[in-house]
Amino acid sequence: MPTGLRSELLRYFSGYSVVGILAFSALVPWFVANFVGWPGNSGELSAAQNVQVFWALAASIAPVATFTGSYLVTRESYYGTLRRSIVMTGPRQVLRAKYVAALVIGLATAITGVVVWGGSVALSLPPEVRGALLSAESWRELPGVVMASALGSIWGCSLGWIIRHYYATTILTLLIPLAVELPLLLSSSEVARWLPSGALAGIASLPFEGLLEPVRAFLVSCGWLTVAGAGAVRTVKGREF
Repeated sequence: MPTGLRSELLRYFSGYSVVGILAFSALVPWFVANFVGWPGNSGELSAAQNVQVFWALAASIAPVATFTGSYLVTRESYYGTLRRSIVMTGPRQVLRAKYVAALVIGLATAITGVVVWGGSVALSLPPEVRGALLSAESWRELPGVVMASALGSIWGCSLGWIIRHYYATTILTLLIPLAVELPLLLSSSEVARWLPSGALAGIASLPFEGLLEPVRAFLVSCGWLTVAGAGAVRTVKGREF
């Protein structure tokens, strides 16, 4: 496992594509923030409300983590090296290594996004809001964002195994959550809370009415991960690579 994990991480961080992926961890929350008009309207909110908005927007890093998890599989599928990896190492070892690597990369994506995007946004906030963001009470929201990104990366890895098509998986992991599930969270959270992104939003404690509380959202997310993981295992056993 240590050797397989090291190989997966070296493969992931090789080349310039990883720079673009890490950049997305900052650009996606910036895009969502721009969509809702923040921090331009930060002066109309209290410091506590601005802190709440900051962490809600930071949770949009989770779809990026989902994409990075899928990228571990779809990149090899795209370049035609996935079959060689499975033949040389064994399907079980490759499957495990990619899932563990997805978890590590999901955590790294969350931390990178919060630091890079959060640091850039903080420069445009009033001093009292910056102070509130740096308080211990504010950082209590970080574990929820990190957990959502970690689970999202595992979900993405499963989707990568099931679909194995780079562009189709990118649409499913990155575009649909932002273009479909995010608006659904705003308009019909009672429905969206049962979807993968809605469950992750509940884990991150986003300020939307109708979302599940974190523990129940975690259980819903685990249900999705179990189904997707079973599909990934079946795919690895039943398909020719």
